[in-house]
Amino acid sequence: MGNSVGCSASGERLVSAARDGDLVEAKMLLDCNPCLAKYSTFGALNSPLHFPAVKAHNEISSLPFF
Repeated sequence: MGNSVGCSASGERLVSAARDGDLVEAKMLLDCNPCLAKYSTFGALNSPLHFPAVKAHNEISSLPFF
């Protein structure tokens, strides 16, 4: 909710990259659109930061956009 369709697709890509530990993809997406860091899933219960934190992908969690 509150995410446009374009932002939603990019937000899902960021969530996938963060969950999978894909630093290059996460950084590229955030460089193109820093607002994606505010993307949320499940009614604002999960953000892209939750996924790398749970999976211990510290290099993604430490990106300056989060």
